[in-house]
Amino acid sequence: MAFLSKKKRKPGPSKNEEKVQRARVAEAQAEAAGTLSSRFPTLRALRLRLAFKGAQGQLLHEKEISLRPGDALRIGADCPGACGSGTFDFSPAVSEALGRGQDSGVAELSCAQQIYGNPNACGCQGRCEFTAERA
Repeated sequence: MAFLSKKKRKPGPSKNEEKVQRARVAEAQAEAAGTLSSRFPTLRALRLRLAFKGAQGQLLHEKEISLRPGDALRIGADCPGACGSGTFDFSPAVSEALGRGQDSGVAELSCAQQIYGNPNACGCQGRCEFTAERA
């Protein structure tokens, strides 16, 4: 007869509680970011083109987004590279350019997240091209 012991629960929140907490944090960030019209009242729309390239230069993902005045000014994406947990946040660079009165521009970021079991960073490159329509 085998000895069976009770399953020991890990200390801390469950997976579901962690998921709910992440959703709350994301919602709070969206509220803190403000809407496009509250930050830049003269803008009618903001068109974005996001492109992500791997460490060797291959295109991993590409998408276009259009923000209207009532949309939250959050411009970010998860890293599609090998790290699996990196993020890109283009919001500060785009907000700064719009604040200076630029109607178009480019923001580029590199994923610095380490790949599991490898001391090197992911190296995925993110590029955000934006065009603003002013009233």
